[in-house]
Amino acid sequence: MRKRNGYFKIIIKYSGALIAFLIGSGFASGQEVLQFFSAYGPVGSLGAGALACLLLFWAFRTVLRDVQIWNLENTNQIYRRYCGRILGGIFEWLTPIFLFLLYVVMLSGAGALLEENYGLPVWTGRFLMLGLTLFTVLLGLDRLVDIIGKIGPVIIICVVCMGIACLIQKPVSIPLMYEKMSGLPLTRAAGTWWLSGLSYASFNIMTILPFLTGIGQKLPDRKTSRYCAAGSSLSFMMAAMILNFGMLGSIDLVCGRNIPALVIAGQWFRGASAVFTLMMFAGIYTTAVPMLWSSGSRVYPDDKSNGFRWTVLILAVAAFFGGSLPFARLVNLIYPCMGYLGFLVLAGMLASDIRLLLKVKQKHVPR
Repeated sequence: MRKRNGYFKIIIKYSGALIAFLIGSGFASGQEVLQFFSAYGPVGSLGAGALACLLLFWAFRTVLRDVQIWNLENTNQIYRRYCGRILGGIFEWLTPIFLFLLYVVMLSGAGALLEENYGLPVWTGRFLMLGLTLFTVLLGLDRLVDIIGKIGPVIIICVVCMGIACLIQKPVSIPLMYEKMSGLPLTRAAGTWWLSGLSYASFNIMTILPFLTGIGQKLPDRKTSRYCAAGSSLSFMMAAMILNFGMLGSIDLVCGRNIPALVIAGQWFRGASAVFTLMMFAGIYTTAVPMLWSSGSRVYPDDKSNGFRWTVLILAVAAFFGGSLPFARLVNLIYPCMGYLGFLVLAGMLASDIRLLLKVKQKHVPR
């Protein structure tokens, strides 16, 4: 019994860490969900969500399995395994640069959150987030996973409760949702719902790959890997769809807002916006921390070295100044771009899956 409880704790801990990474300022603010799902209407958003969920599960399962098969020494080798020496080498350097840019987005989101809800100077949120993330990253990967692994599931539960409460309090029919959407200047992440779903999954896979590789090195066996892949992808996308329909019910109110989920929270009860601000700040923190760690680990894989510490310090300070750019604009520019680049990594992963399947079949062919 004790062994089984320990097994479930491992699954919850690492699934929670993956969920925490995926949340971030884009998801917790509602900007991701609004641009990648809600902008396509109820039916389109469901299709995009289902497609993204399937791709995330498959990719997580594949990476976590392959890390254990290949027994990689550091997280950056995964790109060469999937994309070859030349393209993989390019991705080894390109991805940390994009992760740094996303860390800038996280700091920008923290600043926008406290400014929009409390009227504080925009640099206040950025500075506070910088201090928290830098302190946590300097503790190392093991402590990092322990901390964010506990926060991630709590945030998902809060988002689900908020979305359900809004749907119950303000139920809206699908025709009325489409009626409200007509004429609104909604920003879309892609031209069609299916391309948006592909891009969303691809973007998340691209950004989480170094961290996912690090998680795979910690898991005891492939069975645990499968459960972690299923638990994290299903929980995350379920929360995204509930938040999506909560926003579709008030699409006329959230359109054009920097923090659309804050509008939804305010309709729940009077004190909800204050609670949600804290929850969203935690969501930004849980994503910003592994992004800063992933960027620094590309330069110095040993997160206990002085070189790593100086690298993340310099990156954090640079991100503080870069975070002065508009939050919603940063999301729309960087996220889809990462998604399209991620298609190449997905193609490499698919090729790896096919090669492994052929090897398994050959072993079972009678000679």
